[in-house]
Amino acid sequence: MKRHLLVLLALGASLLSAGYLLGQNKAGDITTAPTQPAAKQQKLVRVKTLTGVEENRQFQQNMQLVQAQRQAAIEIQGSMDKETDPKKKADLKKQFDQILARLNENNDAMTKAYGFSLARNYIMEIETAHIYLLVSDEEAVKIEAEQKAAAAKDAKDGKGASP
Repeated sequence: MKRHLLVLLALGASLLSAGYLLGQNKAGDITTAPTQPAAKQQKLVRVKTLTGVEENRQFQQNMQLVQAQRQAAIEIQGSMDKETDPKKKADLKKQFDQILARLNENNDAMTKAYGFSLARNYIMEIETAHIYLLVSDEEAVKIEAEQKAAAAKDAKDGKGASP
C-alpha cells in the first residue's frame, strides 16, 4: 500500500518566531535568522501514533486551535505595534497577554498529548486510508459478497489483499 505524507508546518518561513510573539524584538530591530552550521544529518523520529479516526479528528481540531490562537496573537501584536493611543495600546496588550497565556497552555497540552509543538516542523505519514461509499442495503450485500469472494480468491492464490 502506498504511504502518503502530509507535512505539518507549524512554523513556516512566513510565520513569526516565538521570540517575536514574546516581545523580544524591539521596534526598528532587524530580525535575522541565526546562522546554521554546516548541514547536519537529520532523521525522523516517531513522536505519536494516532490509532483511530476519532483520535485523528481530535488531533486535527487541537492543532487548528493552537494555530488559530497563534495567528490571533500575531495579528494583535501587529495592531499593538501600529497603535498610537496609549489606552488602546494597553487594551491590546491585555488581550495579547491573555491570548498568549492560553496559547502557551494549549501548546504545552499538545506537547504532552501528541509530542506536537508550534516550535517544530512535522511530517505526518498516513499509512491507512478507508474509502466509504453510501449505498442501499441491497448494494451493500452485493459489494460485501464481491469483497469476500475476492478475498477468498486472493487467499487461495496466495496473494495479499487486493488494492
